Amino acid sequence: MLHKQPYFSRWWHFLTVNHFPDLPSETQARIRLKRLLPVIEHLSHEVQSLDFVAVDSEPLPVCTFKRAPRCKFRGARHGFSTAGPVFGFKLHAWCGLNGEIVAYNIRAANEHDYSVLCEMNRKWPAYGGPQQIGDKGYQSLTTITPPKVNARRPSPRWREEFGAARKCIESAFSVLVGAGLRWGQVKTMASLKLKVALHVLAHNLKYRDLIT
Repeated sequence: MLHKQPYFSRWWHFLTVNHFPDLPSETQARIRLKRLLPVIEHLSHEVQSLDFVAVDSEPLPVCTFKRAPRCKFRGARHGFSTAGPVFGFKLHAWCGLNGEIVAYNIRAANEHDYSVLCEMNRKWPAYGGPQQIGDKGYQSLTTITPPKVNARRPSPRWREEFGAARKCIESAFSVLVGAGLRWGQVKTMASLKLKVALHVLAHNLKYRDLIT
C-alpha cells in the first residue's frame, strides 16, 4: 500500500495514520529532510576500493514529454534514452559488481553519458582506479565496452563475461524504479536530489553491515 502513494503528502499521511502516529507533521518533515540532504547524500554511498565498476545512466523525467513546453523545472532539458525521449534529468551511476551503487550524479538529460563519466572520473583514484564497464554509448579508450557491429577491429579487452557483469547496474536501476524513483512529482532540484538520495540509501542498506 505504501508504494501506491505517489505524492509525499499522501505518503507521509499514510505513515502517520497507519504506522507511526508520533512522527512530526508533514511541514516539519519536509524542513528536516531538506536540512539533512547533505548528510543523506553522504550516507547513501560509500567510497571503496574496487577492481571493476559498471557505469550507466537512468532517465529522471520531471513531466511527460508532451507537457515539457509548460514545465518550469529549472535546469530540466530535452534528452534521449533507450526508452525514448525524456524531459528532465538523468541519474548517472557507478555500480559494484555485487549490485551496490557506489557513486552517482544527477545531470540534465541532454548531457552525453560519456561527458558526465569524465566528470565523475575525478573521484576515480579514490575508488582504487577500477576498470569501467559500459555500453556502446561509452565507447572510448578508458571504458570497456562491447564492440560495434561494424567495428573493423573489435577491442581485445572485451570479454563475454563483461556483458553479464554489466547487468548488475541495470538490475540496480530496475530496483530503484520499482521502488518509486519516478513516481510522484518534484518541483525543485533539492526535492529531486533528496528523492534520489533516499532511494539509493535504501537500496544500499542491504550491502551494509549494520550490526557493527
